[in-house]
Amino acid sequence: MKRRLLKRKRISMNTYTALWWRLRMNERGFELSPVFCLHNGAVLLNRNKNAITFGLLDSSNTRIRRRLENAANIEKINHGKVNFIPLSREEFNRHISEIFSKNDDCSEQKKEEEKNRAENEAAALLDALIGNACSSGATDIHIEENLVRFRVKGVLQKEIELSGERKQALVRRIKLLAGMNVVEQRIGQDGHFVHSDENARRIFVRVSSIPVVGAKSCEEESVVLRLLDSTRVPLEIESLGFTKSQQEDLKALCTLKNGLVLICGPTGAGKSTTAGALLEEIRKKFSEGKKIVSLEDPPEYVLDGVSQVKIESAHGMDFSNVLKSVFRQDPDVIFIGEIRDEESAKIAVQASLTGHLVFATLHTSSVSKAVLRLNDLGANPKLVAEVLRAVVIQNLNEGVLDADVRIIPEVVCE
Repeated sequence: MKRRLLKRKRISMNTYTALWWRLRMNERGFELSPVFCLHNGAVLLNRNKNAITFGLLDSSNTRIRRRLENAANIEKINHGKVNFIPLSREEFNRHISEIFSKNDDCSEQKKEEEKNRAENEAAALLDALIGNACSSGATDIHIEENLVRFRVKGVLQKEIELSGERKQALVRRIKLLAGMNVVEQRIGQDGHFVHSDENARRIFVRVSSIPVVGAKSCEEESVVLRLLDSTRVPLEIESLGFTKSQQEDLKALCTLKNGLVLICGPTGAGKSTTAGALLEEIRKKFSEGKKIVSLEDPPEYVLDGVSQVKIESAHGMDFSNVLKSVFRQDPDVIFIGEIRDEESAKIAVQASLTGHLVFATLHTSSVSKAVLRLNDLGANPKLVAEVLRAVVIQNLNEGVLDADVRIIPEVVCE
């Protein structure tokens, strides 16, 4: 019984020793851990093929000397010599500082390697998500807490779940590409970037982030990516799902010399796609006979034959300043990406009054609400009645277009 107890005690002590006083090997060779050095007053001073030298605060401590000799033997230095040199407290502290400094350097290197690894993983994950989203016909990617969802045919579908760290790394990658403030999480931000896949297909990605409260009342961000793949959606009126009569009405609008045409609907209804198809129809119909300019924040499709201007208020490129320059460009057709405030509403009406054909998008759900919305934004009702030529209301119901094309005077009389 006594032998068993002793044996059990010895095993327990060995385990304790391994946890607290362990000797470790790494790519630089035999080393003493900082914990071992501090606890036992011992440091490794030198090591070569023939000898190893330890410094001891108490060189007469036979227990520590024996343990170090055993460790050296394990390292196959038993054919060489194990030396022990007494150290003063000052010398010992200096060596300890050097050991911790080396460990700090290693720690920083590991942190940098871990950071690079996380960034590479986030880049690969984002590429995979965008690729899968485009393959499945998704229009948006939603990233909320630990969940990634795709909007396919107007319905959100779960794609994958992410750990907190992977989600944060993914959001940082998205913000970096979109030109957004990576560390700012307290305010909403907007940005965009162009994604190129392995087949050289260019996908325009519009990014929106907004702070939300997480499940544990911690700060979180909801990030949404709008995907615009011009190769997937042909910019042709006939390919968008409008009825034959609606297609004829839309093509007739493209022949107008002036006036305002509103394209209305909720987010994700395909307003920008319809606008792009109308501009493409004008370009084809009149060949090089029309000067077409678009003002967008930012441009969602790259259109041949269209002078596309990116609105950047932060750099002095707001709607009013840009429009003054656009008028000097002698345009025939102007496209305003979105009427969202008083300034853009008045600009749309003003441009229509000066003999230009203006197309613009507006977030409303019915024809009558489109007129009321312009009035609410500060546009003169009489001027709106004078310049408004048509209102296109559209929505996507599980991928199927539900549209209404109303031509003046129907709109004003409603």
